Amino acid sequence: MGVRAGISQPIAQVSPSVPGVRGVCPADLDLLMSQLLPDLPGYVNRTIQRSSQDYVPRFVILAGRPEFQPLPQGSGVNHPPVSRLPGDLEIEGADPAAQVFFTTLERHYTATQSVEYQQYHWLFLSQTDEGWRVNQMFSRTAYPEGAIPTPPRDSSDSEMAQAVRLWLRDCRYRD
Repeated sequence: MGVRAGISQPIAQVSPSVPGVRGVCPADLDLLMSQLLPDLPGYVNRTIQRSSQDYVPRFVILAGRPEFQPLPQGSGVNHPPVSRLPGDLEIEGADPAAQVFFTTLERHYTATQSVEYQQYHWLFLSQTDEGWRVNQMFSRTAYPEGAIPTPPRDSSDSEMAQAVRLWLRDCRYRD
């Protein structure tokens, strides 16, 4: 079958993208966090830009200082209660929730200045047959000049938690 002038060769059919091999994400929590934290600022910044309708210039600059020593799960002065919503902390086929603490350095721009502050995050993850999953997250903000951090707030639906979920998804399906 010849090619007529002006008509290009048929385009090869491309199959829809198929996720890569499952299980590439490390099962070891320390190793998982050592891979996640350097990538997290980029993921969060893209999530902020996509989700903000009235975009306020704010960026995550660094994420680090992971700590793995779990706190008791319950009400208390220094930590928030862990809610038990359907699917929270008791995912079928999941190990008990792992706790990870990490810190982010963020910058917010106003009309006249930039303000840097730290966020402290308490992340609950479960290892399931499908890989790591975010169960819940709490965050506190510490503004500069020695201010006392804000009380913990449920940040499970924040841009930070969304970015962690996106990174975990990408990690599961990396080639």
